Amino acid sequence: MKHTIRPALKEDIPSILDVLQPFASEGIILPRTSEEILDSLQYFFVSEKGDGICGVVSYHDYGPKLKEIRSLAVLQGETGKGLGSALVQWVSEYLIQQCPDSKIFVLTYSPEFFKKLDFKEVDKDLLPEKIWKDCQNCPYRNHCTETALILHR
Repeated sequence: MKHTIRPALKEDIPSILDVLQPFASEGIILPRTSEEILDSLQYFFVSEKGDGICGVVSYHDYGPKLKEIRSLAVLQGETGKGLGSALVQWVSEYLIQQCPDSKIFVLTYSPEFFKKLDFKEVDKDLLPEKIWKDCQNCPYRNHCTETALILHR
């Protein structure tokens, strides 16, 4: 059965939380609440197979010059099938169409995954907007092991 990637809808929120929760519990991605997802629903996209959501990706808009891909997660039974890559490529293309001059970045514990998708490692200091938005409230801010990467185009 084929996956369809589409903008998230309000009724998708419980399924989005189900996909994100295992990764948030492991500290791989930041936890999100229903309210946070609802407030930023326009930035979420889902992968649907049949009548179920099996993958999620979102982005944060720091303005016309900077976008962050975030909240990337795929249900355990769907991993290793290229769905994560498809979600990243889909949202990257969407962002390039919307803001061709913007820098697209990720902060991740899986840099090799993103390097296969044309992201290049950079110093986190090149992303001060991210540091001020999320990192200042993160419990790992003083000993962060995430890697910053920017889409190379």
